[in-house]
Amino acid sequence: MDLSRGRVSWNDFLNMKKEQNIILPGLAVSPGLAMGKAFLYRDISEREYKVYTIRTHQVADEYARIEQAVEEVIGDLALNAAGIEREFDKELAAIFQAQQEMLKGASLKKEFREKLKRELVNAEHVIHCVFQELEQRFLGMTDAVQQRRSFDMIDLSRRLLRAIIGVRRHSLESIPEGSVLIAKRLLPSDTVFLSRRSTVAVVVESGGPGSHCALLTRGMGIPTVGQIADLMDKIPPGHTVLVDGLRGHVTVDPDEASLSLFQKEIEHYKAGIKKARRHCHEPAHSLDGVLIPVTANIGCREDAELAAENGADGIGLYRVETFFLGCKTMPSEEAFFQELSMTLASFKGKFMCVRLLDVGGDKYLPFLRLPVETNPFLGRRGVRLLLDYPKLLDSQLRAFLRLSREHDVHILVPMVTLAEEMMQVRERMKKIASEMGIKDIPPIGAMIETPAAALCVSGMADYADFFSLGTNDLTQYVLAAGRENPLVNRYFREDHPAVIRLLQIVCSEAGDKLVAICGELAGRVEAVPVLLHAGIRLLSVAPPLVPTIKEAVRKTSAKKKMNNRD
Repeated sequence: MDLSRGRVSWNDFLNMKKEQNIILPGLAVSPGLAMGKAFLYRDISEREYKVYTIRTHQVADEYARIEQAVEEVIGDLALNAAGIEREFDKELAAIFQAQQEMLKGASLKKEFREKLKRELVNAEHVIHCVFQELEQRFLGMTDAVQQRRSFDMIDLSRRLLRAIIGVRRHSLESIPEGSVLIAKRLLPSDTVFLSRRSTVAVVVESGGPGSHCALLTRGMGIPTVGQIADLMDKIPPGHTVLVDGLRGHVTVDPDEASLSLFQKEIEHYKAGIKKARRHCHEPAHSLDGVLIPVTANIGCREDAELAAENGADGIGLYRVETFFLGCKTMPSEEAFFQELSMTLASFKGKFMCVRLLDVGGDKYLPFLRLPVETNPFLGRRGVRLLLDYPKLLDSQLRAFLRLSREHDVHILVPMVTLAEEMMQVRERMKKIASEMGIKDIPPIGAMIETPAAALCVSGMADYADFFSLGTNDLTQYVLAAGRENPLVNRYFREDHPAVIRLLQIVCSEAGDKLVAICGELAGRVEAVPVLLHAGIRLLSVAPPLVPTIKEAVRKTSAKKKMNNRD
């Protein structure tokens, strides 16, 4: 039975004749397979609280209650940030640090005071109303980054309500071992209470691959499925749930046969990962003897360490944005060079591809005053922005050239659309190399993320030594489906025939030049044969996926095919 269509209340569900193997299709958010008992989580914002009027002379007392709650939450956020940074990384900890800064801001305090004076209602209701207004304000913005801040508003509202009402214990702290967590959504203040021991899987109504929930559950290795409408009405607490984070669906109340089959799938999945790790440090040759390097996508030192542990043959994509986005002012060339050197130290002598700073779209530098764009994903991104800020470009090129004296560096240019962009960057690099006394510049490649670039590879070949396919962005531009937009998830298909056809065209027109792939498609086992048959000869994936992708290569022929009929 499929309950994904139409709304069925929980009471109706319980009163129905019990059915088994109820399939709820959703979206794969974090990979893996798991089974357990459903634990339904309803946060404090969904509970009713008392609303009452106050007199003018009571405003000061109610404001004091808000101030006390704010101080308590600021302290909690500091602890959360420290814990997340210790267990994961600084980028995730920054979520909580940004929330602290907002609570300390004078403008928020002013809104609390004015609402108390104007409406003469209790502190709980003022907190709820102020943050509800802020949530709607951010949702109404055109900038995707600002829109996502609406989730921070919901999160802070919940924290303050919990503090002012006196709820000292988060309900997720008492989640039983082996539970499948069922929730409308999970925000940073929820996810800090998750553990691999208590939570075997997560299922949420909202939340896609770019959400806070996705970042944390992937980092913890917890299978997660999202985008299931009316989820809380479809899964009663305590019922058995099978979560497939590979294909993106959930089974409620499986029968014995389904339960047994899924258990075998879990065992097979775990055995595959264990087996792959045993051979992860060995090279991956295809069935017909072609060596296919399987490299890693990284953004920081911790990623590089994980890549080395998982047997990566090199670094296929080093995203330098993590370093730049953490700087309040323009970092010096020396600071950037030192960061590169320390991060890549363990891969000396191996292939490494460093990408020029890719900002714009959904990523903005705090030290650059960039104008607001109505459609930033179709605006000044990647190389377009770098060519407008030559100092920013030059400092990176100098650091990369210094790095090339000791490492096998390949330089990747992001968001290429026109051959002349590659020409300009190459000429700029030649000039700087000459000034530095470097005769031979390192290979420079074009990142193919736009249909225009994919269809004009032959025209770029004069200026590009290699090509790297960024299928995440390429897919959204080919299919006109935003990566971060849950309303068009069903259209965002990296394995769509149109995308695959463009990959084949790139490989065909690249001649004897290397074609690599660094998009999420490279990390899908079932896509490996298609990619190798197209002519792709280097794969770059998330560090934990290196072992399984190497195994997939070993089971595939690399014979080049130009279309599905070959």
